[in-house]
Amino acid sequence: MTVVLTRMIVAESDPFSLAFLRYGIGVLALLAVLVMAGPLPRVKRADFGAFIILGLLMFTCFPYFMTRALEDTTAAHGGLLFATMPLMTMIIGAVFRIEAMTRLKALGVALSLVGTAIALGEGVGDIAPNALRGDIYMLLGLFSATLFNVFSRPYLIRYGSLPVMVVSGIIGVFGLFGLALLFGQPFSGSLAFDLHGWFIVLMLGLPGAAVMLGFWALALKMTTPTRATITVGMNPLVAIGLGAVLLAEPFTSRILIGFALAIAAIIIANYKVKPTTAAPLQNGLADR
Repeated sequence: MTVVLTRMIVAESDPFSLAFLRYGIGVLALLAVLVMAGPLPRVKRADFGAFIILGLLMFTCFPYFMTRALEDTTAAHGGLLFATMPLMTMIIGAVFRIEAMTRLKALGVALSLVGTAIALGEGVGDIAPNALRGDIYMLLGLFSATLFNVFSRPYLIRYGSLPVMVVSGIIGVFGLFGLALLFGQPFSGSLAFDLHGWFIVLMLGLPGAAVMLGFWALALKMTTPTRATITVGMNPLVAIGLGAVLLAEPFTSRILIGFALAIAAIIIANYKVKPTTAAPLQNGLADR
């Protein structure tokens, strides 16, 4: 939903100012929930450096690149590119030995890539002549979010999902605000929306940022980074549907095939092989 709404409103603003406003609203909402939930956790001084890096990745780089991408590419392309995030997560996790690579995960990611390639082969020159540039920006944003996904889990377990999102979010939003002052126009017309525009902004900031970030952090805490990010293959469903209805973007068989492969990738990557009946006996003999 946020991919489509961002593409609808970004022409009335600039990427820095819009990203700052969206994530500023989202972080303020999460901060309010955290304050009402009880005493605020204390972050150890040794962890502040990690929080700064995580905040800049997730709340400065990712919002800007995503918003900037949707100035050029379509909502369907933006949603489908999310299918590359599991590949990035799997490679980074394997390199740093955070998560083991399995054949089923690799097959699932391969299907996601094939589906994405098929769907992105659809010509959109008439409505998005600079789609390739936008796709590159989107990949840069997804890479930033992937780094957060991989390296945030120890802090999510140590401090809790909501505190990590709030602390890193405040840091990242201040970074966005500084960039908006330097390169955007937050006080010179970039945030001069009408009533319809402000409704879209609130949708981006509350369900599109606060709710999304809260549940995403909880997912990263409860499961592995790859298993969490493989579910973003569901993003194209809403992005393609709303893009076709609200933005008159193409809805073709190539896009449907790409989406079907993304769904298959989710199922395969999350499939668990049941142990054979001989395994307990073998384990018992090994223990003896």
